[in-house]
This record gives sequence, structure tokens and C-alpha cells, in this order.
Amino acid sequence: MNEQMQKITLNMDLSNAKALALLNYIRTLDFVTFERSNILSEIQKQAIDVGINALEQGQSYKHNDIMSETKKRYPNLFN
Repeated sequence: MNEQMQKITLNMDLSNAKALALLNYIRTLDFVTFERSNILSEIQKQAIDVGINALEQGQSYKHNDIMSETKKRYPNLFN
């Protein structure tokens, strides 16, 4: 990164149409570059560990069963 460039971090609610439109516009600008962050939060890491431990103990579920239950609990997330 040269001395003239600055790195800015934006936190946006991508479920908000205006935020998504702004992000899509920013992506069209030739002087803007994007970096994806693959850093997991501690809560995400703990959830992964819970899942791995459950698998190690022989507890597993079929994908279709999980998707069905998820759609029942959170129908607003599915169109």
C-alpha cells in the first residue's frame, strides 16, 4: 500500500437494501479495492467446536432435516 492510500473498514448490515446498493456502487469504482476478512469471532469458533465435538460423539443430522427445521424456525430468511 503506498503512502497516499488508506485502509478503511466498514461494517454494514447487508440485509438493508440501501447498504447493499451503496456497496455495489463502491465496487464499480476503479480506485477502490476489496479484501475479504476470513477471521472468525470467538462465538463462531465456539459454535464450530460444539459441532465438531458432537460429530466426534456420533451425533449428526441429515442436511435436509436441518434445512427443513431452519425454514420452520426462520421462514423470513427464505423466499
